[in-house]
Formats: sequence, structure tokens, C-alpha cells
Amino acid sequence: MTRYQANNFRLGMGVALAFTAVLTLSAPLRAAVEEWPRLNKTEQQQAIDELKKYAQETQDTLHTSLGAFETEYFIFCSDLSPNEARQWASLLDRMYDRLAETFAVTPHRNIWRGKALIFVYRNEKDYLRYEREIAKTDPTGTAGMCVAYPDGSVKIAFYRQPDALLFAHVLVHESVHGFIHRYRTPEHVPSWANEGLAETIATDLVPQKGRRNDVRQEAISGIRDHKGHLGKFFTDRIEGWQYPVAEELTTFMIAQSKAGYVKFINGIKEGLSTDDALSQRYGAPRDRLVEVFGETLGFRGVTD
Repeated sequence: MTRYQANNFRLGMGVALAFTAVLTLSAPLRAAVEEWPRLNKTEQQQAIDELKKYAQETQDTLHTSLGAFETEYFIFCSDLSPNEARQWASLLDRMYDRLAETFAVTPHRNIWRGKALIFVYRNEKDYLRYEREIAKTDPTGTAGMCVAYPDGSVKIAFYRQPDALLFAHVLVHESVHGFIHRYRTPEHVPSWANEGLAETIATDLVPQKGRRNDVRQEAISGIRDHKGHLGKFFTDRIEGWQYPVAEELTTFMIAQSKAGYVKFINGIKEGLSTDDALSQRYGAPRDRLVEVFGETLGFRGVTD
């Protein structure tokens, strides 16, 4: 069975982030989860050639003209000026290096199937046309979308928002989703952890004055408004008010134990449930984690 899952979060300026994963689901309990197959040099080049062909066919279909160049990990297609396009591509390379360091990926090992394909359009209308006509997704209210496929390929599109910092944040956020899709196995990382990590990395790599405090206050307000309940935070796609909570929880977990957090994600990627990954790999049962996390925000008795 195949499922499309899209997560949307409206930022303060009314911009949505979205991640669409096209994933093959299997039984809840598995004996083992197979890792993504490692491609040899010839296979990697074939995958890159396929992505370049897709990019060219996209331009031909939409009648757009995009400059294209490669970095070590990305194929970057854009109608921005070459200098600006390279600036954003450099940010993505830094994101990759940051995640590779966090998750102990061998230096300069390319985890992508070929590379990640990035489209950045100057105009919003071209971005919307790409999503609707080529990616076959609903981009309503979004500024960027990551689409990850069962074969391991990752294609991400954006439009260049006027606010450079906001655009950079979205650029990193969506690309983190692509990295997590390709990390180790096809196993899907739950919404709260996926979005929380994407927001945490984007906040770290794109510093914005006052953002960390704003996120914390939004998390506190959200929990207070919901009377100390996190809702279906751990078991369902998170809602808009839960994004700051997810970012705060991710930041908290990494601060408490970076190694434990990596083991938690690895457990999920190996097929463990969220509860088992938290208790067995991170070392904290879910109820205890929620309790202590809530106390750091000034609450007592927070429940999920």
C-alpha cells in the first residue's frame, strides 16, 4: 500500500512548509528493515543523468529557462542569478555537512540516490505550476515542498521569497526532510521528529534574532492553550501549533543527549516504534520524557 503524507506549518509570515513522502508501508512489526542499496559509481552516475533528464523535461514542459549546476551533493536548477543560486546551494552543502556530522555519516559519503534535485523559481507562479503539473502535488499555501520517492530519489522545489532569511529557513527545512528520507533506510520518521529536526537545523543554520525565544514562547502558549495536553503529538501528523513544540522537544532531546538522540533516530530507521526507540535507544520512556520536557517549560503534569 502506498500513502502520500503532507505536513504543513504556517510560519509567522503566513508561509507554509510542506513535506510529501511517497512511501511503501509494511506491517507494524518487522524482523528487519533493509538499508537503502548502495550504488556503485556507474549506478550513481546513471541516477544523476536521470535527474538531469527530469530537470530538462520539466523546463521543456513548463517553458521555463533554468540555469543548472552541481555541488557535491545537489543538482541546483534556478532562474535566479548565478551568484545568488550558488549562495543558496552553498547553504545546502553546509546543511548536509552538519547532518552528516550529527549522524556520523562517513565524511564525503553521498547518501543521495545520485544527488538531491533542487528547483528554485524566482516567481511563485512558476513554483506552483511545477508542483501541480510536474510533481502532481497540492502546493496551496506553501513556499517549498520536498517530495521523496520509493526509489530513493528526492526532488525539492521552492520559490524565492522576498525575505532572504525566511527563504533560507524554508530551503534548509525542506532539504532536511530529504536527508532524513535517505538516511540509512526507507523507514519513515514520525511527523513530530521529522518536523522538529527540520526546524531545529534550519534555526541553527539560519540565525534570526529572537527566533529561539519566539519558538519557546509559542510552544508554551500552545501547550497552555491545550490545557497541558500535546494531543496526538506522537502518533499522528502534527498540527500547526505543535511545530514549535516539536522544535523545542528536539532541541531539548539533543541538548540532553546528542548521542542518545542519534540512537533514537537510528532505532526508528531500524523499524522500532516511537515508544521503543525512546525507551530503548534514547533511554527515556515517553511519559517521563514528556513530563521532564514540560517542566523545563514551566508546566507540571503535561500529557500526550
